[in-house]
Amino acid sequence: MGRRFLEQAGIELDKGDRLQASEKVWGAVAHSLKAIGIQRGWVHNSHANVIAIGEHLAREFERDDFYDYVDTADSMHVNFYENVREEDGVRRALNRAAIFIAELDKVRASLPMPYTIRDVTDQRRVGCLLGLPREERIPIGQRSEVGFSKTHSKGGLTTSPRLGSRCTAISAAVELSRAP
Repeated sequence: MGRRFLEQAGIELDKGDRLQASEKVWGAVAHSLKAIGIQRGWVHNSHANVIAIGEHLAREFERDDFYDYVDTADSMHVNFYENVREEDGVRRALNRAAIFIAELDKVRASLPMPYTIRDVTDQRRVGCLLGLPREERIPIGQRSEVGFSKTHSKGGLTTSPRLGSRCTAISAAVELSRAP
């Protein structure tokens, strides 16, 4: 879907419609990030969740450029409403989105990386992606061998005495779904 939106963004830009091209650039990136969210069993039904997926992948894969790609795509969503970007800026964003989507295709084709909750920002973001209530946080220092994916073969979340009951239930549900 992301590639189709990218193609459509180019067509719209060639017709001179910067606003539609901008929104298609955002849509291309958003759909690619949502595909990873679906693959990992994460909540992906809002703009904030899509941004959170991109930011989590930036940290998980230690790719600071992912933050810039997400920001560029988000600026195109803003441009759809505000009409502040010139054609060259939209074209640069389109090119950056194509690079980012190619990188996201590689992420989607690979296994999630081990990930450890480092700080409050991680707690909020991962809790949001897992659908945890705001008051429930995964403890700082908690590690997942599969990037806190709820759908990958190592059980989604690692077990630990410090792991909250909601996370244990998620992990158990994933394990049960894999039982013969």
